[in-house]
Amino acid sequence: MGKTTVEQNKNEYTVINRLTYPEAINERELRAIAEGVIEGLIPVTTEQSKKGVLMKSTVEDRMTLQSYFNSVVNKKMFLDTLIQLVAVVKECEKKLMNVNNLMLNWDSVFLDPRTKKVTCLFWPIVNNQHTIVPAEFFRDLPFRVVFSKHEDPEYVAAYIGYFRCQAPFSINHFEKFILGLMGKIVENKSHIPSGSTGPEPQVPRVDEAKGNTGNVAYNPLGNRGLIEKAPISETTVLGMVEVDGGTTVLGADLFEEPAFPYLVREKTQETIRINQPSFRIGKERNDCDYMVADNNAVSRNHADIITRNRRYYIVDNCSTNKTFVDGRVIPVEKEIEIFSGTKLRLANEDFVFYI
Repeated sequence: MGKTTVEQNKNEYTVINRLTYPEAINERELRAIAEGVIEGLIPVTTEQSKKGVLMKSTVEDRMTLQSYFNSVVNKKMFLDTLIQLVAVVKECEKKLMNVNNLMLNWDSVFLDPRTKKVTCLFWPIVNNQHTIVPAEFFRDLPFRVVFSKHEDPEYVAAYIGYFRCQAPFSINHFEKFILGLMGKIVENKSHIPSGSTGPEPQVPRVDEAKGNTGNVAYNPLGNRGLIEKAPISETTVLGMVEVDGGTTVLGADLFEEPAFPYLVREKTQETIRINQPSFRIGKERNDCDYMVADNNAVSRNHADIITRNRRYYIVDNCSTNKTFVDGRVIPVEKEIEIFSGTKLRLANEDFVFYI
């Protein structure tokens, strides 16, 4: 994104985003927001100015997340807000919207002061130069919050410990964890949302999450010093239930098959799994992971799809007839990020990329 400005006039916020090259409007996502396909996204308008494309969003009678969390935050405030944000992220994934275009930050998340309902800004942009990774936002959130000292801090320590797990972040697993902190346990597989991409991260023990075995624990807030550590049962684990003196992990048998992104070749409707970190497409049999054997317009080593940290990019390998992303030609030998639903064209051969 280019320069983003926020203007406030009494109870109205206007957020303006000026696009910069190579950013462009994602028409499909723009239509989805306008049609209200995803509840919780704020409407966005676009206009062409002398200095380029502007995106605008106006919010009335709402308060920013920064304002809402500006005072002392209790457990219910924190978790109720989180579970709503998780629902927005999940809905974006379900509707094939690029979740990294969801502006999860202090100034772009708004709440109704009366109902505490959450609404978010989503910029429908191709080649967004300043994306926001949901996992990083959720991970850093408690370090900017002053939690109530009149409540047991176990849930804060467990929350921080969750992100110390080495397993890849999954919004579905994270949702289960938050529901566990709220006391709403998912009891069987039929309640677990689809779309997970790996084994569920193990929920840390509360005492392990605090990283301290004495009578005090480090306060993640940084500005409150030390806090007392509440007594912990030997079998207490957040997100689990105790049965007959032991601990039963709900959903412990639910290990899912690894999932790969894939392409659909428009001409044949063939599904092509992207199962390599660098996946090459072209007509050279020996060098390519997928060979386009029946189209001479495609170059021998036309393009690579790169997987890195659960983000995906396409690179044109100096092809003769170019590579296009959502109808726009891309520069050679430069990684261009792609997302679920992105349309790719290699020469005159069309594909759609899905996660």
